[in-house]
Amino acid sequence: MPGPALLTPPNSELPTPRATAAELTRLAYSVTAPHLLEAVARHPNTPVTLLGELAARYPEAVLDNPALPLLRLAHGQQIRMWTGLAVSRLAAVDAAPEWVQELAMRHPEPQARWAVAGRARLSQERLGQLAGRGEWQLRAAVAQHPDLNAELIERLSTDAEYSVRLSLATRSDLPPEVLNHLRKDPHPLIRRRLQMGR
Repeated sequence: MPGPALLTPPNSELPTPRATAAELTRLAYSVTAPHLLEAVARHPNTPVTLLGELAARYPEAVLDNPALPLLRLAHGQQIRMWTGLAVSRLAAVDAAPEWVQELAMRHPEPQARWAVAGRARLSQERLGQLAGRGEWQLRAAVAQHPDLNAELIERLSTDAEYSVRLSLATRSDLPPEVLNHLRKDPHPLIRRRLQMGR
């Protein structure tokens, strides 16, 4: 599907409350004015596929759409097919509901999970899920999260990938037993990092 047109009609107005899905789609592909595209993203009659496209640029507006909870129930399969970019932008919004984080965690594109890892506030359960992922880069990002509890810190201190342990070694709040363990790490970069930073 082609992207929005390059030119914005000079007399474009906000969509009416009764605008149809077809009218909203035509508007989205004939304008580039952010306030109009955000209005389409917030409109309850906007089709779910168009919302997925708008989510990449206007994630807050899509999350504000009053029909989104119903669309999730009625068109869950289509929402799961939204691009990794769209899902990552939604998951990065602090006010995003828990189901959006879950959508990102299950998305096949890694950037969606990266967006969850970068959130300022995460539950210990979610941090545990991220810490158990196969991508070492993701585990290394989790090792930096300020809300990481002692159990997860200890778990990551024995990660098979040295880059995860190195990331953890930069923390200033390591428990003494973890700090002592990392000071004896077999990888020289980790031992050097602890010597430099403490």
